[in-house]
Amino acid sequence: MTEPDSGISPPKGLRRPSRSAILLGARVLTGLVGILVAAVVIGGASVVPLPTHRITAPSVLVDPVATTQQRLCAGPLLRFATKSGGAATTPSSFGRPSIRSLSTGGRVTASQLSTTDNSAGVAPTLLTVPAAKGNSRAALVAGSQSQVAASRDDVGLAASDCVAGSGDSWLVGGATTTGRSTIITLSNPTGVASLVTLTIYADTGVISAAGTDGILVPPGVQKVFSLAGFAPGIVSPVVRVQSQGGTIVANLQQSVVRTLAPGGVDIVGSSAAPATDLVVPGVVFSGSDAVLARSAEVGYSDIAPVLRLFVPGTTDTLAKISVVPENGTVQASSVTSLTLRAGVVTDVPLGSVGDGVYTVRVSGDRPIVAGVRVSTIGASGGTDFAWLASAPAVENRTAIVVAPGPGPVLTFASRSNSATIVTLTTSGSAPTQIPVTAQGAISIPVDPGVSYTMSASNGVSASVSYLGDGQLAGFTIVPPAAVSQPIRVYR
Repeated sequence: MTEPDSGISPPKGLRRPSRSAILLGARVLTGLVGILVAAVVIGGASVVPLPTHRITAPSVLVDPVATTQQRLCAGPLLRFATKSGGAATTPSSFGRPSIRSLSTGGRVTASQLSTTDNSAGVAPTLLTVPAAKGNSRAALVAGSQSQVAASRDDVGLAASDCVAGSGDSWLVGGATTTGRSTIITLSNPTGVASLVTLTIYADTGVISAAGTDGILVPPGVQKVFSLAGFAPGIVSPVVRVQSQGGTIVANLQQSVVRTLAPGGVDIVGSSAAPATDLVVPGVVFSGSDAVLARSAEVGYSDIAPVLRLFVPGTTDTLAKISVVPENGTVQASSVTSLTLRAGVVTDVPLGSVGDGVYTVRVSGDRPIVAGVRVSTIGASGGTDFAWLASAPAVENRTAIVVAPGPGPVLTFASRSNSATIVTLTTSGSAPTQIPVTAQGAISIPVDPGVSYTMSASNGVSASVSYLGDGQLAGFTIVPPAAVSQPIRVYR
């Protein structure tokens, strides 16, 4: 069909647009309109807030089930030699320790570990307190032990705290030179087997010895080793004890025999973890002039007081050492600065100080572990020594048990630049408030066999020290183990 003619001709030089050209123009116009609409919508979205919707995951706050509390004591004194002095490969104990305990909650139950390497069959004592019921505050639990040795080869006093197990402990003390016997005990109070690694350091560096890793300590078992079996002839050992699985309570037991003269016994507990600020409270100096005079005799060099230090890692540190008496007056001769080589043990002589109770402080720009050895000479000329560990800070409440022993004193050393008030309470008596000056210390005599609870307005370190005729011992106070906090479980 032919389109009708309008009768109007287009101007000369112009052609009538085709149908395809008209459709293309329409599409272009439509696209431009779409772009403008989109721009308007996007612009509006940037002005008008979009609706939001948050979904909170369902959760519940769960209080962990309270568990029993346990503290393990070191056990009886041990030897690897017979009474006749012959060599022996099996450890055996002599005597039994006196043990005291305290719980502010449930009743303390005392039992022995099920198995021990001790051929006498006397295992360390485990103190157990049942879990708190309901919303009751967890009980404060503590214990300590002491034992007097009075045989031909072993004399002196040894005392130690009863503690919870740990996965990482530092033991600073002992020696394995001639006449110096050091025993290491590894006790597993848990229901889970433990694999233990011992790392032994000396003044020459780390000691490479077979049998120091992969030591299996089954649940409820005490393993006993002679340190000389791993590192003979060592003057100044430091032992790190690391465990996987069940936690371990580790101790050193040292005895000294100089030719035929017994030189003392002691139990060495764990020192505080490596830190840049260390405190060793309750260091008793007794008969200092006589001790230093005796140290010049053959075989008695290790009777002199000494500070043992070790810097883990590979970076040396500059350390500052001060020996502070209770009156707070620091003598110029008792302040020392020295560079400690990393990875090797350094024994620093403490020199001559007056008799009394002191606090040894160590600071450095790298973490350090520390312990102090002091000695005493009795009226008959017999000697004893004590290793005192650096003490952790007690920030809040804790319990203190004073095991039986001669002349016990309780020492509090400030960890703060502000004055501290220590509140000490014992059954049947009104609380006693004890002021401790900033960075100062104070010692008070206490009764043997008595238990206390204490709290401090600022952090302090504390220890119990004993001094008798030819007897010297001490141990640090460890704060209670952390209590489990409520946790939020998401479902």
